[in-house]
Amino acid sequence: MTTFKGKIDIEAVDIPTMANMSDDEFRQFVKGDGLFWIDHHDILRSTPAEYPLATRKSQLDILIETLTEYRDRMRDENSYR
Repeated sequence: MTTFKGKIDIEAVDIPTMANMSDDEFRQFVKGDGLFWIDHHDILRSTPAEYPLATRKSQLDILIETLTEYRDRMRDENSYR
């Protein structure tokens, strides 16, 4: 596996701001380019850092599977609200 390190400026939403978003606001943030996007090579990328998240559907399925596992660990509400 080849990896690399780099330094870039990142624009992101902080935890209190995200915690106070309504579900509709969060949906708009996610469906916009807030967290990820698909580039001209059909690669799913992180919006803040632009690194690849998945290069094919099977990798995206694994990402979704992992997010589902994380979902089971999360609370319905948090102390930031």
